[in-house]
Amino acid sequence: YINTNTWSRLQNSMEIILATPNGWDIKEQGFLRRVAIRAGLISSSGAETRLTFITEAEASIHFALHHGSIRNWLRQGAMFAVVDAGGSTVDSTLYVCKSAQTPVRLEEVASSKCVQAGGIFVDEQAEIVLKQKFRNSRFGTSEYIAAMIRVFELKTKRLFTAGKSSNVIDFGGPGDTDNAVGVRRGKVSLTAAEVASCFAVPIKDIRDSVRSLIDSRNVQYLVLVGGFGESTYLRQELESAFGTRGVSVIVAEEPSRKAAAEGASIWHITHNVKARAARYTYGMHIWNDYTDTYRERFDLRQTKPSGRVVVDGIFSTWVKKDVVLADDFAHTVYYCQEWPVNSSAIISELKDMSLNVYIWDSATPPTWALDRQCNPMPGIRQLCTVTADLSGLYSSLTLRNGPSGQYYQVDYSVLISLGGTQLSARVQWDDEGVTREGPATIIPDALK
Repeated sequence: YINTNTWSRLQNSMEIILATPNGWDIKEQGFLRRVAIRAGLISSSGAETRLTFITEAEASIHFALHHGSIRNWLRQGAMFAVVDAGGSTVDSTLYVCKSAQTPVRLEEVASSKCVQAGGIFVDEQAEIVLKQKFRNSRFGTSEYIAAMIRVFELKTKRLFTAGKSSNVIDFGGPGDTDNAVGVRRGKVSLTAAEVASCFAVPIKDIRDSVRSLIDSRNVQYLVLVGGFGESTYLRQELESAFGTRGVSVIVAEEPSRKAAAEGASIWHITHNVKARAARYTYGMHIWNDYTDTYRERFDLRQTKPSGRVVVDGIFSTWVKKDVVLADDFAHTVYYCQEWPVNSSAIISELKDMSLNVYIWDSATPPTWALDRQCNPMPGIRQLCTVTADLSGLYSSLTLRNGPSGQYYQVDYSVLISLGGTQLSARVQWDDEGVTREGPATIIPDALK
């Protein structure tokens, strides 16, 4: 809790770190950034520099490093998975230890996983079980069912284990009795099979997600954190699923319901994760010199003022999925733009430079980013648009001779930072031998 005076004193200088599910990307980050600005948490001018995002899984591993017994077994070369089982999502990330000495250095091994299989889905299954159980009873009303679910979530679900035969839901008072449906003095007992059925679907989804992450890899430990991660039954089921392959399931010694929040603060100080695996194949659409590779679009060839015969819509790969990127990794996009000498669009196109960023869910890039109508190809998704005002480059235009007359050309670079916890960009160009740099803005596709 931060009191009003402290908040007022620190508001204009504090840094805000938001932990988000592994499955969220720049679209959700952009939405949260706008919400933070509208709520008055941070100013629009400070949102790019003082508002930072981190995945819940990465925050959780920092929590576990600080609070758990992980340092007792962590060795250089050890490979382990972190499963952050929360209320809604379950995020799984695979790490390898590059150095166990202080400061610890970890790197992601593969793109992380995110599945909608958190604790609330156990509660939803419990509601179905209870509605069926009391469908012909006065205890089948929405009020009684809601009271039972509250107790189930707070106690029954958390205390359930594989060997527990009686699982009491204490939801009412002495007058709440109906022996015909097993309710006595406001209490009903569920069998082990009934409670286990509530866990069945979420646990299957979690097992499948973890299995897809660690299969064919020499994983030694599985670190279980998060509110749902405190479930003994979930731990037992994961031990049953992966113990036979030599994986030890480790739980945090401290209550980990706030692992993401506290871990995010620890991350900001220590930054133990030094490399992350790309979750997608990232790229952009470009025009390139026409060759037989692109003959299916022979009729879409264009001739540039320089005389180059090109075709547009080609997918240019920046990074392939699952490639491990250092924390400071940036991809440089080299741009060369040409205009006829009498073009009236030069200034407006420089002022409103834009670059669409696309993602692809496979590690094998496609040939085309855009179809013949300039729409994204099936399976290609537009992640965001990078924009910048390059009107300052007008003085850097060079006059060249082409086969059809003179034309202007300008060269510049866009640096896209992909290795950190959030995407950023900046523009560079040469000004008479001096490298200049300017800002670029990331606009999530969903907010355009």
